Amino acid sequence: MKMTFRGWRREIKPHTHTVTPVALHNQKYHIQSGLESLTWDGPRRAFGKVDKISLGGSFLIEFEFDDQELQNWLTEYVKANPETALHMLATAQAEAIIALHATKNVAA
Repeated sequence: MKMTFRGWRREIKPHTHTVTPVALHNQKYHIQSGLESLTWDGPRRAFGKVDKISLGGSFLIEFEFDDQELQNWLTEYVKANPETALHMLATAQAEAIIALHATKNVAA
């Protein structure tokens, strides 16, 4: 995951930081060596560490997830809320089919 901080109403320089995946085990946080993608601690929470950050003021934060992070989130969400996840996935599948159909029509 990457986080970009942009000054709110006054951007001088965007600050982009890579988030190092962290896991919570036995009430202690541990860096997950060898991983680049966040893993999720349940359906709505992930932990990460950002190094060398020193900001003051108000900022817009942009979160950039990679595909594996989104897959990890979806897996945890499905485990925690299977009925809601099924409805969400059915809706998303319908939207994906419509988008694919529209893309094929444009390409033809």
